[in-house]
Amino acid sequence: MKWTFIIRCLLIFGVSVALAACEPYPEAVADSGENIPMPVETWEGEEEPMQDINAIQDEMLTEEERKRADWENRVGEGLGLWISVADQELRVVKNCRVEWPLLCATAFEGVGARLDSYQTPPGWHRIVEKVGDGEPEGRVFRSRVATAKIWQPGEETPEDLVLTRIFILEGLEPGVNQGKDTEGFVVDSLQRFIYIHGTNDVERLGEPSSKGCIRLDNKDIIRLFNEIPVGTLVYIDPDMGTTP
Repeated sequence: MKWTFIIRCLLIFGVSVALAACEPYPEAVADSGENIPMPVETWEGEEEPMQDINAIQDEMLTEEERKRADWENRVGEGLGLWISVADQELRVVKNCRVEWPLLCATAFEGVGARLDSYQTPPGWHRIVEKVGDGEPEGRVFRSRVATAKIWQPGEETPEDLVLTRIFILEGLEPGVNQGKDTEGFVVDSLQRFIYIHGTNDVERLGEPSSKGCIRLDNKDIIRLFNEIPVGTLVYIDPDMGTTP
């Protein structure tokens, strides 16, 4: 009698275990994949995706561009900046390869080099000085000196501010962007205070809107400042036509 009871209990327990094994876990619901986050590839230390840079990573200066600027003789396989007035783009170029394109803004009045013309000078320049190392984004400069003012994104001001970082340019072509032209007018970029700098007018980057300088987004000018040394050559391509 005792063994019969034990056998019966074991049979009941075995059936219960078998039934339980056939039941699905109530929380085990198949995921459609909608809630699985997709990985985002980023540059080290940055939050923005790097797709925009990779998209143009293999772009080269065209043969026509290299010939027009005499790029091989000026820069060769080295590092240089190409500023396209037509595309409103500043390109970091190494070994004729565009490594980093940036939206910029050149002069509203077009291309030209005369003093008080408010135009962007064409041709070859060199970075002779960098100003603003370590300053916070949005720092306002006047006459290349940092003020106490820090411009905040979204802050409206009618003034064309020089912000964050400054590259001071000198012209390298006498009569074009250095000294005076054939009619005796000053065309000297250094004397005209032509800069590459951060701007408060970020909404108009990508269209001619400056008073002669080359404007960049404030985050872009910081990164450019950290990577481009004094002495780097800069070519401003006058591909929208040059006027006196």
